[in-house]
Amino acid sequence: MNTDLAAQRALDRLAKAGFEKLSAQDKILATVWTFEAGVANHGFAQYFSSSAGDMAFYAPAAFKAIGAVDMAGIAAKANEAFGPGGPPKDRKTRRELVRAFDDETRKRFTALETSYYESKEDADDLLESYINKQ
Repeated sequence: MNTDLAAQRALDRLAKAGFEKLSAQDKILATVWTFEAGVANHGFAQYFSSSAGDMAFYAPAAFKAIGAVDMAGIAAKANEAFGPGGPPKDRKTRRELVRAFDDETRKRFTALETSYYESKEDADDLLESYINKQ
């Protein structure tokens, strides 16, 4: 199956039903897809501040599920900026916390973005393999 199409269908179901009602595969597709788009285009601060960040709490597990161990680690380290509970699911709360981050946290995000860009893992290829195994 085409990864773009599968991800779009998962995002459509997400919009209609909400995250908790998605299948395991759709949770993974939607989470990885929005993480990739959000971080690649705008970095972690913007990702967490946007609706894409609503699923940030699930990103480490989603990346592990497709075999992207490095990406899972990057996502987990980014989530740690919010403390032991990780990023709040509520966008408004998350956005306020991101705005209040200190320079040290923003520098950590920059370092994590560099790690993300330099990663040898190809999430698109790993997602496609994951879909084809299902």
